[in-house]
Amino acid sequence: MVFADLREFLRCLEEQGELARVHVEVEKDHEIGAICRKVNDHAGPGLLFEKVRGYSVPLACNLLGTKKRFAMALGTSDGALTEEWLRRTSLPPINPVLISRGACQENIFVGDGLDLLKMFPIPIWNELDGGPFITLPIVISRDPETGIRNAAMYRLQVHERNKLGILMAPYRHTEIHRGKASAEGRGLPVAIAIGTDPAVALAALAPLPFGVDEFAMAGALRGEPVEVVRCKTVDLEVPATAEIVLEGEILVGETKEEGPYGDFTGYYGAKVKRPVVEIKAITHRDNPIYHGLYNGRPPTEEQIIRGLPIEMDIARQCPLPGIRKINLTMGGCGAFNCVVSIEKQFEGYGKMIAMAVLGTWGARFVKTLIIVDDDIDPFDWNQVEWALATRVQPHRDVEIIRDVVGCILDPSLPLQERQSGRSRTSKMIIDATKYDAAEFEVPCQPRQDVMEEVTREWAKYGIGVPSGSSRLP
Repeated sequence: MVFADLREFLRCLEEQGELARVHVEVEKDHEIGAICRKVNDHAGPGLLFEKVRGYSVPLACNLLGTKKRFAMALGTSDGALTEEWLRRTSLPPINPVLISRGACQENIFVGDGLDLLKMFPIPIWNELDGGPFITLPIVISRDPETGIRNAAMYRLQVHERNKLGILMAPYRHTEIHRGKASAEGRGLPVAIAIGTDPAVALAALAPLPFGVDEFAMAGALRGEPVEVVRCKTVDLEVPATAEIVLEGEILVGETKEEGPYGDFTGYYGAKVKRPVVEIKAITHRDNPIYHGLYNGRPPTEEQIIRGLPIEMDIARQCPLPGIRKINLTMGGCGAFNCVVSIEKQFEGYGKMIAMAVLGTWGARFVKTLIIVDDDIDPFDWNQVEWALATRVQPHRDVEIIRDVVGCILDPSLPLQERQSGRSRTSKMIIDATKYDAAEFEVPCQPRQDVMEEVTREWAKYGIGVPSGSSRLP
């Protein structure tokens, strides 16, 4: 199913019982964050806050907070998600189509009267956040040399009525664009789309290679081109059905302290001077919907939308056969801990797979990579821990790789690494596959045919199913 816009996706979620409307009035600062925290802790529904005190604009969040809803955004099921993602991203990208008018420009505001904080309910999410943060923006720019478009998600702190702070690590593509423009003494024009159809958002979140047009990849994910319109004040195009669009420029030479912010790691990052975006125009649909995301310690929506694209990108890019399942663990913030099950081809193949995985762009944030045999479910931590306990000799099966790029937001890095943006980290490979598999001891379990019969006839025993139970292979 192709969704024309965010509103169609909201209707679909509601029809499937995956959306909760909050009818009572709520405060944008702290109260919305507290509600989201509780909902995320219980893998709850998407949320639509209809009455935010002081605003006529409703706020939607947690829309992609489960694998099921992530799959729904692409019109597929969670069981078929990886296969469908790989199929669609292997197709030729579908370039966007430029149209003359779009709903995102039904209302146009330019000039000194722009005030983001008065127009939209941009929350302070966590207690010590340095201010309101826009958390699901699609920041659109062009490479000053090649003209190739980039669209990506970056957090934006609202400093003033028309100025934002932006966090971009040195390896992020918009920062590369900004560096090229700054070298010529120019600011970088940007457009910021908020509340797009989900395929556009997912393409912007995916760890695609430098130079790939995310709008064209969104077209491949949708099976139809994304319709775009020209901005009013900058030479860029934006999704025609976006709820809100901010047009502006990353200023050359101007920085301001950004943060702290409660991030996906579950910690507040340090205050650091970062580039400033000046907003020159705001356009939006009639009766716009503001789309945000709560961030914090796992589990949150952030770990889903960060981890699933990385899992699927590793599967797409890894050149070696035998990979069965990939899990960027929720407790690992959807980025730092990865478990991969493989069909082991020969001795040493576990580490060979591990090096190939860490060589993919999507796995650049992974710090701890655990390789297990295909009799281990990487999504069941009891099974993974059993493999670690019974198949690993640390002197033989653990490798440490030093001084490679990591994540600028990793709280375990020294402060200087985070502030400088270099974010050099170490990575650990744990080969938890059977060593000398032909001679390895055989796992014990009841006879398979009896287990299958007992499973079929389970109700007759009157035992019930213990909640939270897990089995070993």
